[in-house]
Order: sequence, then structure tokens, then C-alpha cells
Amino acid sequence: MINKKSLFNRIWVGAIIFIVMIGMVMLNIYFPNYANNESKNTFVSGRAINSVILAVLILLSVIEMRRAFGKERVPDCFSWLIWLYGFGVAMMYSLFGFTGIIFFTLVVFIAAIVTSLVKNRVDSLIYIGFMLVYPGLFMSTMLYINRSASTQAIISPELLPFLENDIWAVFPDTNRSHNLLPLNAIGLALIFAVASFTDVFAFFVGSLFGKHKLCPEISPKKTIEGSIGGIFGGIFGSALVFFLFDYFKIFGEQMGLTFAGYGLPTVQIVLTYVIIGLAGSITTQIGDLIASQVKRYCGIKDYSRILGEHGGIMDRFDGIMLTSVLVAFVFMFIY
Repeated sequence: MINKKSLFNRIWVGAIIFIVMIGMVMLNIYFPNYANNESKNTFVSGRAINSVILAVLILLSVIEMRRAFGKERVPDCFSWLIWLYGFGVAMMYSLFGFTGIIFFTLVVFIAAIVTSLVKNRVDSLIYIGFMLVYPGLFMSTMLYINRSASTQAIISPELLPFLENDIWAVFPDTNRSHNLLPLNAIGLALIFAVASFTDVFAFFVGSLFGKHKLCPEISPKKTIEGSIGGIFGGIFGSALVFFLFDYFKIFGEQMGLTFAGYGLPTVQIVLTYVIIGLAGSITTQIGDLIASQVKRYCGIKDYSRILGEHGGIMDRFDGIMLTSVLVAFVFMFIY
């Protein structure tokens, strides 16, 4: 029998998570800091606020993963490295872009190697390395999407009015600081929509029609029918973003991939939505299975209880982070 109090808590916490996701997308749409608005504000913008939110999520995710492994696998001598990585990854991205995150991750891992030699705990390195990649680097791809920095100088006159002048502009590399495209909103929207609708469709289709187990040794409740439903959910989420951003252009034409200033051919736009919708639903489900397998290996039910009945940050972002990697990879070919 379903516990009504537990169900109520799960619903309202889920609603808050959904509102936060929508809010992050809206911040990038309605709180830009365009360089041509003659504003004295050169720090705050929607993308800057989202960067702080994402930095906190990365920190909490790394801490949760360490908690899952336990101090017997990752002893206290490595604690300073976990906190250093959690607090430093966003700063490195601010200074050097995603390349900064890669090299910072390598430096932290080298420090872990030295610590393991001093403390004679080489066995812990495999867990440290896993944590730095999953969730560390995986979650960091959302910083990449949120900032949407161009890799080359922008000369398109259609895009010039939409360059932003926020906190990133304090750094001297103008190619990274000023040439920012308004693609961060649609990027986050694709990540959240595809992952969320994949979960919703998989849950309801699996509950109503699920008969054949998908991976009973990892997640006994997941079914093949539910997985297929999840794929349709991912496609639905991608199509929803297309209609909102590109077909009806309700947020402004510059927010969609069809904006003339990007110069994207129709084939590339179609492939972007199809790949993210279809492959994104698959990566979401794979991410959920990976998280379940890690929990089963560690002998825990949830990564934490910070979100109540929803568990921890890792429990809610397990599929989102893998979809974020996919979206970031696809977006590399856009800008």
C-alpha cells in the first residue's frame, strides 16, 4: 500500500525540482546581459546565476559519490582532494573553459596518486578516478552548455546584438568572454526536457504495460516496454523544445537553432533534434542504470536524503548528466 505522506513528499519535491529546471532555462532567456545595453552591470546574468547553481550541484554530487563508496574505500586522507575538486572545478572553467576542467581533473588525480603512495592506499585510486569522471566531468558538461562559448570569432551581424557582457567578460580572452551565443537556453532545455520526459514515459508505460524485465540484476522494476516508452518520451521532449524555440519562436528567434545568424543548414538542425531526442533518451536510461548499479555495488538505497523521497542529487541527475554529455558533444559542431 502506498504511503500517502511519502507520496505527497515525493510529489512536492518533484514539483520543486521541475520548477528549478524551468527557472534555469528562463534565466538564460529573460535575464541576459547584452553588451550593447549600456548597462553598468558587468557581472550578473542568467548564465552567471546558473553557473553558481551548477557548481553547487557538482560539489554535492561528488560528495554523494564519496559517501556511497564509504571511508573504507576512500579514507579520510583523500577528503581534501574531494573538497578541492568540488569547489575548484567551476573556478577552473571560469578561467580556462572546459579545457581548464580537464587539466584540473588530471592535477587532482596526480595529487591523489601522491597521497595514495604516502598513505599506502593505492587501492583507492580506482574509486577516486571514477568519482572525478562520474559525476565530476559528466556534470561539468552542463557548465559547458550553460555558457555556450563560441570557438571562433563571431562576425555575423545578426548575432552581434545578442553577445553578452557578464562575469565572463572580466577575463582577458575576448574569444571566450564576449563571443557568447544565446544557445545556452535551448541547450539546457533539451537536456532537461529529453531526460525528464524519458523518465516520465518510461515510468507510466512500464507501470501499465511492462512485462519483460530489462536488467533485473541491476534494477528489477525496469522493463523493456518501459524502456521503449522512454525512447518515445525523449523524442517527445526534443520535439517540444523544437516547437517552443524554433517553430513558434515564443522566446525570440535568436533562441532557436533556425536563427539565420547561426547559418545552420536545415539538415544539421533536423539531425540535432533527432539525435538528441533519440540518443538522449537512451543515454538517460543508461545513466539511470549506471547509478543503480553503483548503488547496488555500494549497498545503499539512495545517494543521500537531501531531496527527501527523491534521494540525493545523484539520484535525480543520473540520467541528466549523461544526456548533458551528449548535448555538449552535439553542440560542439554548432559553435
